[in-house]
Amino acid sequence: MKKLKAVATELAERMEVPAEAVGAAKLTIVGGSRLLVENHTGLREYGQERISIGCGRGSIIVSGSGLTLLGMNGGELIIGGSIRSVEWEK
Repeated sequence: MKKLKAVATELAERMEVPAEAVGAAKLTIVGGSRLLVENHTGLREYGQERISIGCGRGSIIVSGSGLTLLGMNGGELIIGGSIRSVEWEK
């Protein structure tokens, strides 16, 4: 399955199709207080100062204060609070 995703990602790059169209995570940050993550694979860690979100090839680590999960469904999640940093971790 991982190999199939790698092939799909490479094909998307060659055809100049956005990576999120083949399942790559897409992040939208609004004013440092709200983060929308699309194409996630679930929460890995949840706390008021750190949230780890699974995605295809690793994790997205959100750090800040007063972090809270505002909404979540199979493909999207929204985090609120004072967002200090967003990092990619393999």
